[in-house]
Amino acid sequence: MQVEQDLRRQILSGEIPDGARLPRETELAATYGVSRMTVRRSLGGLETGGLIRRRHGVGTIATPPDRPVSVDLTSMISIAEQIRRQGHEPRTVVDMQTVATPTPLIRKALGLDEHETATVIRRVRLVDTRPILINTSWLPTSRFPNLDRAELIDGSLWKTLTTIYGVVPAATEEYFEVVQASADEAHLLQIDEDKTLIRVSGTTYDEANAPVERCFSLWAGNVRFHFASRRTRSKLRSFSSPEPPKKRVGAAARAKLDGR
Repeated sequence: MQVEQDLRRQILSGEIPDGARLPRETELAATYGVSRMTVRRSLGGLETGGLIRRRHGVGTIATPPDRPVSVDLTSMISIAEQIRRQGHEPRTVVDMQTVATPTPLIRKALGLDEHETATVIRRVRLVDTRPILINTSWLPTSRFPNLDRAELIDGSLWKTLTTIYGVVPAATEEYFEVVQASADEAHLLQIDEDKTLIRVSGTTYDEANAPVERCFSLWAGNVRFHFASRRTRSKLRSFSSPEPPKKRVGAAARAKLDGR
């Protein structure tokens, strides 16, 4: 275990770079003062974790995972710009944009009656060629006519709502949870079915506190989030319910979290 952990640390830190060949089993055994069988078991654990690849005639090659994309939710810099500053190219692919009948949950969140429809827009966000996020947004059709046929400005829903419809998102309520990818979601994100995803469900409100959008965001891949908070002078509220409390955040933070 100690041998495996030390090699893992070297690979993940870049001390052993991607594509580098590890020493032979006999050399590793001499370095760590253990038997060759112990080294072989250690390498087996690294191979199972995808950190090395053994090739006949070549040896053991380090294959560290892609470096995570860092998303600073407290920064005023958009996610697209943050991705660019990390040496990647952000892209948006609109997978669905149509008028549909909302579910009772979405109807309630948007304050729609039983006969009203909603416009649903599903987008896949990519870092270079790697999908990392699916955004599915539901909006009242009556408030945003022809949105199902509108071209999203720079792939941004919020920029489109502000520019074309004059609606400025002001706040949101949201839940964070861990879910398993469905077959459709796995196909869009190019991952295995049942892979673990982070889902953010939220309702966005305008400056008059009227619901504007019900959104579901699914994050996959190597993404690292940064949150910052500060205690206020007011008394902290305690919750006894097992259900996590809703958290309302500003539109800027929500835009970064959803990649919008």
